[in-house]
Amino acid sequence: MTKTPRTDSAHLTRRRLLLGGAAVSAMALSAFGGRLRRAQAATDDKAACGTYVITEDGLHMQPWFIQDSFLDLNEELKTAKKQGKWFVVVVEQKGCPYCAKMHEKILVRPEVCDYLRKHFAILQINLKGLREVTDFDGETLSERDWCRKYMAFTTPYILFFDMEDPENLGKRTPQMRIVHRLPGLIAATPADFLKAFKYVTSGAYKKVPFLQYMRKKS
Repeated sequence: MTKTPRTDSAHLTRRRLLLGGAAVSAMALSAFGGRLRRAQAATDDKAACGTYVITEDGLHMQPWFIQDSFLDLNEELKTAKKQGKWFVVVVEQKGCPYCAKMHEKILVRPEVCDYLRKHFAILQINLKGLREVTDFDGETLSERDWCRKYMAFTTPYILFFDMEDPENLGKRTPQMRIVHRLPGLIAATPADFLKAFKYVTSGAYKKVPFLQYMRKKS
């Protein structure tokens, strides 16, 4: 696993780059074949619910997921915090049947889509990807090595990060940065899938184990 410390003087944030001019924005959109819309546009577009796209990596993606990210997790988490949302990473891979089910049968449901868009900023990571991720502690590593670091070995794998103290999140161990995780598609129905997200927004994760919470809600 390659580890490279981040140097702030050399690091361009996503927003600095996007504010650099229309030419940069055009290049970013071109790289995605023009198929993926900007996050803000998707958020404002009610028609985004009920649709999904296939990325160039062969992954299913919701148009209201975070788009065109430079994978700086500190930056994405702080942006989510300002928006009053939870920051979530969903790990997926090409050819994953449960990932396809999640996108085609669950995330397109209005009750699920509307709730998640309102309360969560979701970033997609490729389990076998090679794009560079800048972790909360400043370490830079490939997507696949980042997944190993956080012990995300199955797909889809959903990680919910602690939002209470984003400035010091990187000082904790990787596993202590997470308040809840969903390994694999354990929820068989859209209703149960939605309960798993409400487990976090309600603060129940601080009080009871997830399975106990799900039994009570059932």
